[in-house]
Amino acid sequence: MPFFTSQGATLHYQTWGHGLPLFFIHPPAMGAATFQEQQKLSRDYKVVLMDARGHGFSNNGKGTLSISEWALDLYHLADELGVKKVVLCGYSSGGSVALEFALNWPERTAGVVTVGGFPEVCTTLLEREFDTGIWLAQKEWMGVLAKILSYSNAHTTSHRQAIADTIQRSHAPLVKSLYESGLHYTCTHRLPQLQVPLLLIYGMRDWYVHYYQYLFYKYASHAPKDVVMVEKVGHQVPTLQPNEYNAIVHRFAAVLNNNTGM
Repeated sequence: MPFFTSQGATLHYQTWGHGLPLFFIHPPAMGAATFQEQQKLSRDYKVVLMDARGHGFSNNGKGTLSISEWALDLYHLADELGVKKVVLCGYSSGGSVALEFALNWPERTAGVVTVGGFPEVCTTLLEREFDTGIWLAQKEWMGVLAKILSYSNAHTTSHRQAIADTIQRSHAPLVKSLYESGLHYTCTHRLPQLQVPLLLIYGMRDWYVHYYQYLFYKYASHAPKDVVMVEKVGHQVPTLQPNEYNAIVHRFAAVLNNNTGM
């Protein structure tokens, strides 16, 4: 398994394929195992997965994990791989990491894909989801969190087990730290700075985060953007509707390739 060092942490990553790099960014606790089905995109692109510090096979480093720290770890991974520009594909709170990267290093960003994404947490139901994650991690009930997230994010036994194993291997205080950072993170006021292409993906049944697309359209006024709604699924588009999600990401990356000649 390949590792690299960033901010004092030894971090685990995986790559498949060649071409335009697609960096997939997982939600709190779930780790790189989240994107098992996205490996198929390596037929045409370079698929890159990383366990955030304290998650999966990555160690704790200095013992903190925030949205901005994770974005910097991904920047260092891009350097490690020698890639000039990346497409950042963030799932749920991983979308905040993607936005933070793009806002800090637009010259290294080819495009941003968020699925179930939000520039801040400002609705009651989403806030309660974060509070639940914080509470479970504070209690160090990682087995309970593993059962909840693995069963809600996988169709197959093997994928469910891979996600559960990652969560149980993860360090509860760092999972809590990431949930807390995601809850309080906001980049809404910075969205006017965003100029890279932005693709917003939402599950049709994920109605409690649909509101956030309007924040993106209101504030990310200089970013070319589009919204895609995926039927018959809620928040878990990459894991429960992987074929459709992969096709959407593939089309977005193909346009970026054509426009930039990458």
